[in-house]
Amino acid sequence: MISEQTKRKFENIVRNMSPEQRSVLQAHLLKLNEEQRMQMIAKIVATYESHEVNETSNTEETEEYEPEVEYEAPKKASAKPKRKLKKSVKHAFAGFFAAVFALCLLLYFFVFKGMLSDMDNNTVDTAVQETAIETTVETTPSPTPTITPTPEPTRVPVAADHPDLTGLTIVIDPGHQETTDSEQELYASWLSATKPRCTCGTTGVVTGTPEYELTLDYSIIIADYLEQCGATVILTRDANDVNISNQERAAIATSNSADLFLRIHADAAGDSMASGVRVYTPDNGSFTDTSPEYAEQLAELVANAEGFEVNAVRATSLYTGLNYANTIRSFQISLGFLSNSDDEAVLVTEENMAAVAEAISVFCEEFV
Repeated sequence: MISEQTKRKFENIVRNMSPEQRSVLQAHLLKLNEEQRMQMIAKIVATYESHEVNETSNTEETEEYEPEVEYEAPKKASAKPKRKLKKSVKHAFAGFFAAVFALCLLLYFFVFKGMLSDMDNNTVDTAVQETAIETTVETTPSPTPTITPTPEPTRVPVAADHPDLTGLTIVIDPGHQETTDSEQELYASWLSATKPRCTCGTTGVVTGTPEYELTLDYSIIIADYLEQCGATVILTRDANDVNISNQERAAIATSNSADLFLRIHADAAGDSMASGVRVYTPDNGSFTDTSPEYAEQLAELVANAEGFEVNAVRATSLYTGLNYANTIRSFQISLGFLSNSDDEAVLVTEENMAAVAEAISVFCEEFV
């Protein structure tokens, strides 16, 4: 058992987390027995206290906690040697404690920054009002700016030997959306933990490209390529200014009896060297026996097309969109790390989008 003082300190740490952070922590603690939970809480408090003296200097974005690998796909016999999978999470417990601490620091930092910003704005507004009383200045109205429409992504011509995907129904979910919806929804029907209905995702460290924009660009090109191969393709969204929860995205796939549900994402980590492709599948449902093997195949195809390594292949219950679509073949692919400048430089190019589309078409042929 832990002391009342430790419990109070832990409650203070949790109280300063965002709803999403609390949900992730709750989901992990639910999987532990009572003794493990007490040990975990004590370690979080101890780690937080040991880092308090560095509070003002540690503002670096940290990788979102992910539970241990729940499934490692079996190795398949192949004519060519497969790339060796990297471990995407090293020393999970240590990383998790550091992540909790750093997330709390980020929360304090942005709240304080917002207070300063409000003070500055009020000062500027007051100065403008005082100047307006003292002097009157004639100004010429600025011309109305011309709005340049967003260009459509370049259509990718299909390869001469492209697969025939006629008869296949594929639902593609461009991950995230422009504005986070913090209203809570369940991770899964069998779990009590909740998370925000949908978030805006991460951002490129060099170009500042938002993940929600990048995933839509990829999804539109992939959808066009697969349609040219004969497939029927449905996008869960075709714009960034939408509000569609992860449960609702999964429902689009299941209600259309999709042969495949592909969720397109990018990744981010506190370690700027983290790189490569990750593929996730549900850890329960109708296809738990075969989906991990297919997930490994998808990861290999896309990683080879991009010139990346396979970072991880996992079966998990961490993603709502997979949990609620576990009655059909569902895969979530993270194409690379926007927190890694080398990955990002590749991810933002239309050449890479075309290469990914072709690789995914080859994968889809398995299900015709």
